[in-house]
Amino acid sequence: MEITKDKFAILEYSVRLEDGTYVKGEGCNASLNFVAGYDQILPALEKQLIGMSAGTETEFVITADNAFGAYDEALVETRSFADFPEGRNLETGKWVIASNKQTGAQYSYYVRQKTSEAVALDFNHPLAGKDLYYHVKVIHVRPALAEELEFLRPCQHGVDSGTNQGPLPVSS
Repeated sequence: MEITKDKFAILEYSVRLEDGTYVKGEGCNASLNFVAGYDQILPALEKQLIGMSAGTETEFVITADNAFGAYDEALVETRSFADFPEGRNLETGKWVIASNKQTGAQYSYYVRQKTSEAVALDFNHPLAGKDLYYHVKVIHVRPALAEELEFLRPCQHGVDSGTNQGPLPVSS
């Protein structure tokens, strides 16, 4: 059975960078399970996996543009301690997870540099600008169970149940 939409798959894998540094699975493969077709994994990774069967083992590269994008210097911001007093307590070279108190959303940033007056914060994804080198073995593929698919179906808020027109468009 091949990995296609609505199939549940289990993988063993490792991911490393061009310099050989492992992101995941160093010394012992990591495990991943997902249902294909529901944006549960990196889209470029899923595209590589479509059509593979249990027992398939392969290596491939997902370029930075298809992974987490190019590194963007515009996402590095310098904030003065007058505007951002919390910055005084941050440690250079560390990742920080922040929360928006109103929405509960979490985001991370890297403390790139600190001076006596300001802190430079990098909001790029840690893997931005990096190609990802995958080694993947497909362990198991089966049809997804009805309960799994029901859980993965997109929310149908705002749909007139008599028209079955699908979800309302999202505006930005």
